Amino acid sequence: MVYKQSIKSNYYIQIMKKSVTYFLLLALAVIAAGCSNDNDKSDENANGIAITLQEKYETATFTVLDITPSDAGANAKYEWKMTKNPINQTTDSIVGSTKDLRFTAIYAGSYEFVLNVAAGDKTGSKKTTVTVTNETSNYNPYITSIFDFDPAPGMFANDLYKDGFSKEDVMQLALGRIDKTSVGYPLDLGGFGGSIVVGFDHTVVNVPGTEDFRIYGGDVSNPTGAKGNPPAPGLIYVAYDKNKNGKPDDDEWYEIIGSQHTKETTIKNFKVTYYKKGADEPLVTSSALFLDFEHVYCENNQDEKYYLARPKGRKEFYPLWAAQTTVSYEGTKLDVDFKTARANQTTLWYSTPPEWGYANAINPDIDIDWAMDKNGNKANLPGIDFIKVVNCVSEPMGLCQQQSSMAAVFAGAGDLHLLKKYNLKRAN
Repeated sequence: MVYKQSIKSNYYIQIMKKSVTYFLLLALAVIAAGCSNDNDKSDENANGIAITLQEKYETATFTVLDITPSDAGANAKYEWKMTKNPINQTTDSIVGSTKDLRFTAIYAGSYEFVLNVAAGDKTGSKKTTVTVTNETSNYNPYITSIFDFDPAPGMFANDLYKDGFSKEDVMQLALGRIDKTSVGYPLDLGGFGGSIVVGFDHTVVNVPGTEDFRIYGGDVSNPTGAKGNPPAPGLIYVAYDKNKNGKPDDDEWYEIIGSQHTKETTIKNFKVTYYKKGADEPLVTSSALFLDFEHVYCENNQDEKYYLARPKGRKEFYPLWAAQTTVSYEGTKLDVDFKTARANQTTLWYSTPPEWGYANAINPDIDIDWAMDKNGNKANLPGIDFIKVVNCVSEPMGLCQQQSSMAAVFAGAGDLHLLKKYNLKRAN
């Protein structure tokens, strides 16, 4: 009995030794696998870029949201993709290539984005979702504010002036002509350099691949036909209210580059100086139609000197609220080939309006992506809050040397996206 018990005990001891050995080997294998996984993760982290990005955002329509992830270094390249939107469920649409994304939405809903970052052999990605809510009250699709009205000397420069008016009085009257409407009374900007600065009550969204706002102006229908008052085109500048102070700042303006900017006939840095006639200077006239042949003296940097003649029954050409007696304007000058329809007359004219990118162009709609900085670089604006229109034509022509009634006119502007959202008619 003792012998059998000893054999039995030895048998169990051998079984236990084998089991312990098996479990030890299994434990070592698990530990080795764990170490291997840790090494793999270490290698993965070594080749990855850690990105810090807020997981969720909330914003309202027509409001610019700045989405700012962590900085991955000077050599990093960024790509923002919109993977989902509430309008057409578009996927994998690239919407940005800089570190920060400025996002503005017209329609409410959920927008999903993926940020991909690459720097050398390292990459990283991060997702975020933006929930957009509708505006609490409807915005106005048209102009609602005016910041400056500075017509250059011209036949209708004092069209809004009344005795005793200050510049601010004239500006308020001008706003009343174009405020909150697409059929505003055309404002005359006078000769070359005359301008107006206006604003919306919201940010006009820059939607890629489409035109964003419309400029209302003069009649450019039937561009090959003769007209009594063909409007001159105007340069367009746009500004986004980046610092949210509610007004356009000097460093926020970008120029819309239109169809004529690269033409050989376009002159850069063209400059005109206007001189107001002194009260003691005599009138120069011998005509039943004109009060003064030498009403305003002008000279430009192309060695041209001439006078603007004042017809009888017209107000003074020089803005009556202006304190200065001489004023200069400098900028881009377009050639629109103004010429008389008949020789030796100044009532009907031919002109060649530009195709697009200006006030009083054949196509009145503007794409914000046409905006460029002073060095010719694309501005990449998320939207715009302010517009400036400047007369860019100066072609001395007999007794209508400053194009008088053919000066640039401006009758307002409209947000094309808001007109579509509110199902409003686009006025021509």
